[in-house]
Amino acid sequence: MAESGHIIVCGMGDIGYRVVELLHRLGERVVVITQAARDERLQTAAAAGVRVLLGDARNERLLVEAGLAGARAVIAATDRDLVNLEAVLDAHRLRPGVPAVVRLFDQSLARQLETSFDLRRALGMSALAAPNFAAAALGDSVLASFMADGVPFVVGREGVGQGPLRDGARVGDIARVHGLLPLARERPGGACTPLPDHAADMQAGDHLTLLARKADWERLFGPPAAPAARVPLRHRLWRAAGRLRAAWRDEPFPLRALLVGLAIVLPLTVALFHLYLDLSLTEAVFHTVTNLYGDIKLTDTRPEIQIYELLLLVLGSLIVATLYSLITDALIASRLRKILGDRPMPPGGHVVVVGLGHIGYRVVGELLGLGVPVVTVDADADGERSFVTAVRQLAPVVIGDARLEETLARAGLATARAVVAATGDDAVNLGIGLAAKRMNPRARTVVRLFDADLARKVEKALAIDAALGAARIAAPTFAASALYPDVIKAFLVGDLLLVLLQRPAGPAWDGQTPAELREREDVQILQRGGRLVAGDDARPLESGEEVLAALWRPVAPAWSTAPPLLAAGG
Repeated sequence: MAESGHIIVCGMGDIGYRVVELLHRLGERVVVITQAARDERLQTAAAAGVRVLLGDARNERLLVEAGLAGARAVIAATDRDLVNLEAVLDAHRLRPGVPAVVRLFDQSLARQLETSFDLRRALGMSALAAPNFAAAALGDSVLASFMADGVPFVVGREGVGQGPLRDGARVGDIARVHGLLPLARERPGGACTPLPDHAADMQAGDHLTLLARKADWERLFGPPAAPAARVPLRHRLWRAAGRLRAAWRDEPFPLRALLVGLAIVLPLTVALFHLYLDLSLTEAVFHTVTNLYGDIKLTDTRPEIQIYELLLLVLGSLIVATLYSLITDALIASRLRKILGDRPMPPGGHVVVVGLGHIGYRVVGELLGLGVPVVTVDADADGERSFVTAVRQLAPVVIGDARLEETLARAGLATARAVVAATGDDAVNLGIGLAAKRMNPRARTVVRLFDADLARKVEKALAIDAALGAARIAAPTFAASALYPDVIKAFLVGDLLLVLLQRPAGPAWDGQTPAELREREDVQILQRGGRLVAGDDARPLESGEEVLAALWRPVAPAWSTAPPLLAAGG
């Protein structure tokens, strides 16, 4: 009997592995097609009962063998955009209309494909994860951000006692008065409750997951505007000295030798004229400078003085020409920096973003969009996945190893508000975070870590403020998009998967009130007609009415991190 009702996942890299794990935890059957994967991932998936086919996802035979004819959806999540696109095109040719979710970094191409091709969703892992990294750098507890009807929304998690969340107040009050819609409530030592009753009371120790318009969230929970940073004099002097050292190292050796010679000859000449020719100090300086320009006015005609003056004339001509060339070079370099986009260093209060790959590039854009100054650091300006050239148009770029204190000092860590380590190497990110915390304990440190267990241990045992994984952040939206149409965002809260949908109300919802829909189908209407829905909205829905809704599904415990053979009973 042919397999049916399962989901085919192409690729088992960082995002693919997380998507497969989450779908399995949701109780879905999964078949994986992957050309290569880490042995431990393959063994862990096999131990959990996931069927894995090794090969190219663009191979039609493998798609057929994976049960494409009866599949519920296809997720193309390899690390290469063109491979993902070709795999989805092959799947649609073999089975027209199959729901497909594709991973694409190029979000412009993604939007075009969603509108011009029968594609359920085109998602970018870095685009989904970047807002979370930016929020963590600023200290916000934002879980997700998205646009609905042209209005920016955020989903965040806050404890009772923060902002308007008062102990003893009803959950519905914050919806009516402050525009905060509760999506889930977590109580100390208890399970997570989805879509809490608006008539329930909030209690000390509770944490609420809330949806709100971005402007309302920032007004109620956003940090106060940071005052202009006052940079200590020693930091300004250190930064100026660093720029001089860097400029000195960049000049060719002959020029540096000539400048050193000038620094030696000028005071010696002044001393010679002052002592040997019995000139006043002012006259000695005057004749030294005029001799450099070839204007010899000394009346002493002794041979040794004449020879010295001729040598000084030759050296002066070289020095003057050199000084003019330096001034010209500085003017041209300044003009080129403006053309190429190099930005001046901010005085302080900025965020240092390390690693200009897909994640780092998106984080820079998110922070700049929020009006936060950024300084970027990358070890390889010419790397295949580096976006240094593009970022130069947006923010200052420092080239160097951010694990070294000298590099972080050049990036202005002493006056930075946060550091985001977003390279592709967990160990490098952890080293950067620890080095940054040691140099500036006041700065928040956010590191990118794939391993979820390591991330939890790092946050508890080390002085790291947030350890995030881009794949862990993006996987819920990929998985939910395969299960439901019209998904905007999805995220994990405790042992729940919360899914946000924006869709027209179908015939099944026609005539039901938001309260009835919540009670019968575990679906909560969050917005209708451009207005947030409070708990007392008794107006029935009309078929075709555009709504923003939330639904939830329970999630089983994460896959065991024990060695696969032991986890399988071997």
